[in-house]
Amino acid sequence: MRHFSTWVLTIVLLVGVGAGARAQGVAYGDWQLHLPAQHPLVLADAGSRLYVADEASFYFYDKTTNSTQQLSRRDGLSDVGVAALAYDSASAQLVVVYRNGNIDVVGSTGTVRNVTALLRKDSQTAKVINQVQIYNGLAYIGTTLGVVVLDLARLEVRDTYAAIGAGGATVNAYATVVLHDTIFAATSRGVLRGRLSSAVNLLDYRSWTQEFPIGNVPTQVFLQAAAYRGHLYVASSFRGIEYLAGVGAARSWRNLANSYGNDARRLRPSAVGLLLSFAGADLRRYDATTRLVSTVLPAAAVGDVYDVARQADGTYFVASYTNGLLRFGPGITSNPEVIRPNAPATTAAFGLLADAKTSTVDVFTGGYSSDSGLQLGRRLGFYEYQNGQWTNYNPTNYPNPTDFPNLLDLSHGTRTPDGTLYLASYGNGLLEWKGVGQYRQFTAGTPGSLLRSSSEPADPFYPNAVRVTDVAADPTNGRVWVVNRHQRVGAPGLLRFRPSNATWDAAPAFSGFENLDRVVIDNFGNPWATESRKGGVGLVAYDTTSRTPFYFTVGNGLPTRSSNALYSIARDRTGAIWIGTGAGVAVFNDPSQLVSAAATGTAPSGFTQPLVTRGAGTGFEALYNEAVTCIAIDGANRKWFGTANGLWLFSADASEALLNFTTANSPLPSNGIVDVAVNDKTGEVFVATNGGVVSYRGSATVTEAAPSCAQVFPNPVRPDFAGTVGISGVVNNGLVKITDVAGHLVYSTQAAGGTVTWNLNDADGRRVRSGVYLVLTSDANGKNTCVSKVAVLSK
Repeated sequence: MRHFSTWVLTIVLLVGVGAGARAQGVAYGDWQLHLPAQHPLVLADAGSRLYVADEASFYFYDKTTNSTQQLSRRDGLSDVGVAALAYDSASAQLVVVYRNGNIDVVGSTGTVRNVTALLRKDSQTAKVINQVQIYNGLAYIGTTLGVVVLDLARLEVRDTYAAIGAGGATVNAYATVVLHDTIFAATSRGVLRGRLSSAVNLLDYRSWTQEFPIGNVPTQVFLQAAAYRGHLYVASSFRGIEYLAGVGAARSWRNLANSYGNDARRLRPSAVGLLLSFAGADLRRYDATTRLVSTVLPAAAVGDVYDVARQADGTYFVASYTNGLLRFGPGITSNPEVIRPNAPATTAAFGLLADAKTSTVDVFTGGYSSDSGLQLGRRLGFYEYQNGQWTNYNPTNYPNPTDFPNLLDLSHGTRTPDGTLYLASYGNGLLEWKGVGQYRQFTAGTPGSLLRSSSEPADPFYPNAVRVTDVAADPTNGRVWVVNRHQRVGAPGLLRFRPSNATWDAAPAFSGFENLDRVVIDNFGNPWATESRKGGVGLVAYDTTSRTPFYFTVGNGLPTRSSNALYSIARDRTGAIWIGTGAGVAVFNDPSQLVSAAATGTAPSGFTQPLVTRGAGTGFEALYNEAVTCIAIDGANRKWFGTANGLWLFSADASEALLNFTTANSPLPSNGIVDVAVNDKTGEVFVATNGGVVSYRGSATVTEAAPSCAQVFPNPVRPDFAGTVGISGVVNNGLVKITDVAGHLVYSTQAAGGTVTWNLNDADGRRVRSGVYLVLTSDANGKNTCVSKVAVLSK
């Protein structure tokens, strides 16, 4: 082991203890969900926290700090897609049931214990989770498989009451209530009751008795059930509320007056009465003393209520599908506070753009079917992430067209060196965006524009019908290449826009140029564009100097199995052009061949397929059996590939698969990867899926301009920290050595781009002891040296 004591002791006198520290954030190798919270469905009141299961996300509202926090696997949860919630005040535990049947039990200290029995249970029917109710340490989960009984102390499924209908028919259990020694289940076979006793076998359908509410309709379905003041209440859509009153032989079903409603949403007991909600109706309260149903909150204020929680001081929290999570203070019946985590407005995500210079990520919501070319028909705008906050540019937030033009199907974007954003609209042309109220739109009718409509005569539904599929800025001169798909032979479809004077020029109308899809610009200012999979063949590169096109198909390097079907294209940090095909990836390593080929009249060489030589898949072409839907390049020139079956990280030359993420081992909401982009400044990898956007804190960044001393995160490292320490701001691909203060070498490596990660182990794989460690960085020639410090606290 080398010894650096002389140099180190000198440096210690010069460097402060806090050097290299930076603000806390998402740890390296960690995930962050960016899912909307527009449509809350279920509430669980846990005292100081209100847990909310949204249609697309899961979060809690802290009542003391008036703040929200989204929850995911990074917080210890086991799954995504929460279907049902219940809080047990006796044990201070939150029961979280996911749509697939997975169950988490969250303790008061935040510990998460997972129960997979219901998840693993085989079923001939679709597994649907309806509700969960807790009584005496047991969680009764209503599902399409019947009533699943979870013991919260033992964390095991005690029973499943499935075949309890007449004659042993399997039931769909919607809700469950326990009153005294009797369990009631609102099921697809009516309301069933059974006695809770060690002498009664509730697995036997003969131990269950069917109740007959008013009308004696055995098949009547009640979707909601609740116990209030010793009585059972059930709710049915388009029927209202009925309750079981009396005891013994005098017991009878009665109708709750004025309780009729459309779709039954929720019955919630409270200190002031039973709270009732039906689709589109007022939030109502049943007063057991006067036996009246009265309006608590009008429908105009609450919208479509799915759940409600009343506080002791008279505050109401309302889960309104249409209006979001609402807070009505005591005595307030209108203009509630809207509680919403900062998040995108929608899960819709078609294209991503990450810009390191502005440190922003833009998500474009519209687009088209890449196979058929048909419109998606979305006017949802786009959303932008910067400094940890999302801003939604859409007609809801900016209804005035002079502030924001609600263009059709915004699909992809690019930024010019001055930071101006250009967006492709698959229906309304090109949008130049500099901020709210600062934009220009270019269509077929804009003076000087070369954009063309996709149909003549014009489509009556889309009168302009100017379909722009992609845009790419030339980093050397700020001009924007625009792909205008119109499928009219003889008309140019690859255009170049000069922002400074709003002038256009076009590549000649070569074969296939009217039917292009994605485009990138190489290091020589030449565009490379894929042809649409609908009627297109391979891709084309265009030399702007000689005005010559070069075509690439399965005949010169594209995978034969791909049948010329191309999905994605990217330029890496060495200038090589990568394409995602229907059968893996291919690369053109030397785009300068276009320039020389145009000058000499010779044909450039073709694409090649990288061969995996290490790890999984050795001996095969990279992702040879996958359609690669998107490609992104990180700060270490490594390749992120998206597929319909998850996300991959490959080495720079794609000879080794480094990471593979799916819904099984990550918080990805879907395995269908739509797009991927890397913020080179932070190393964050943003992933657009069929179910929304998430990000992964990658370990590769790009250090712009002259490097400064490395930034270490987290610093100090707490005793309970189990992640990896990130060291950023390093010379790109520089050398990093970590020593103790005595100069003994602990760890050394080479940076991935401008970042290094350290797992807090020494060269022998042992976790280092408590102490201060020095981070020595330099370039490959030993220059640009700098020393930072990190304090490690061990248990």
